[in-house]
Amino acid sequence: MKQRILFVDDEVEVLDGLQRSMWVMRDIWDLEFVTSGEAALAALKTRHFDAVVTDLRMPRMTGMELLAELAHHYPRVGRIILTVAMDRKTVNE
Repeated sequence: MKQRILFVDDEVEVLDGLQRSMWVMRDIWDLEFVTSGEAALAALKTRHFDAVVTDLRMPRMTGMELLAELAHHYPRVGRIILTVAMDRKTVNE
């Protein structure tokens, strides 16, 4: 059975790049891409994911807020941050 991974980023270009770079893993992983934390939570209500990979800085719901929701409602789902730059202040916000 393939592992299901959900990628979350508000920038469509980033998601497109991830989708292209992950294409070689299509036989191993079942990948889905969404543009908001809200869309990620909606996807999790209808489908199982083994891991969620999210950007930290997104409008409306930040990546940290999404990770907190995942930890509370979906504690068995792996949670991974994918971001260009990060400092301790950003993580603690």
